[in-house]
Amino acid sequence: MVSFFAAMAGPLAFVATAGLLVLCLRNTVSAEKLVWQDEFDTFDLNKWNHLVTAWGGGNQEFQYYRNSRKNSYVKDGVLYIRPTWTSAEYGDDFLYSGSLSYSDCNMQPCTSSAGNDIVEPLQSARITSNFSFKYGRVEVRAKLPKGDWIWPAIWMLPKNSVYGGWPRSGEIDIMESKGNANYKDGNGVNVGNTLAASTLHWGPDADHNNYWRTHWEKNIQNTGKSFSDDYHLFGLKWTDNHIIFTIDNEQIGDVWAPQNGFWYYGGFQNNPGGTNIWQNGNWMAPFDQEHPEGVITQAHN
Repeated sequence: MVSFFAAMAGPLAFVATAGLLVLCLRNTVSAEKLVWQDEFDTFDLNKWNHLVTAWGGGNQEFQYYRNSRKNSYVKDGVLYIRPTWTSAEYGDDFLYSGSLSYSDCNMQPCTSSAGNDIVEPLQSARITSNFSFKYGRVEVRAKLPKGDWIWPAIWMLPKNSVYGGWPRSGEIDIMESKGNANYKDGNGVNVGNTLAASTLHWGPDADHNNYWRTHWEKNIQNTGKSFSDDYHLFGLKWTDNHIIFTIDNEQIGDVWAPQNGFWYYGGFQNNPGGTNIWQNGNWMAPFDQEHPEGVITQAHN
């Protein structure tokens, strides 16, 4: 199940991984109104899009995102995203001598060819929403995958990059996790599929992305289970002065609009200096714009 409850009327956007997606608008302080939902009885092309690209993103992911029922499909009210091996379809030799391209590619680069690197060894799906909204509450009910290299994520990206390219216009990560069952940090704590995180990305450039100030985690290692064992509820509440992240209705992190805004909260007046890029927004800028591109993905690193 995924639910969204917005604090202001307006356009909506989001993405669901598995289960039900619900979007609601709050017309008064105390009341919420359901305005959008998807129970995944089918894959509704009026609500969702597939990204088709060989682009690995800033994280150098080594998969080709495609629109194939081998990688994404709906069954019994659940949206599944399933990674597959390229070699399973084309053979091992293809990775070292072949070229992979899809005619419905909608984002460059569209071709992955053997050369300095091998052809992308995995294929997966990245699904985005057709809706947009500003301020509200979203809940996503999802069971996360288990497996090495798998990186499930539920993101919200800005409709328009009003303040400039990433991360100037912000990014809201409702959930990110890892599929690894045995991935431990230096202290022996499992930081694989027992840990899920929520993050805000913001800054004047990638080198000054102050996400670490607005990053929160929940680790359920002590329960003896992981986020791959059952469905969990991942939530966001976003207002004009406050952002709250929840997992299973437990608040794991929040941030209020900083006094004088995120520019001064990040210390950007001193490093890197220059003009406040969010001076024309409110104190929540860059998180004061519509975020329609809800994204569900299983990337590979």
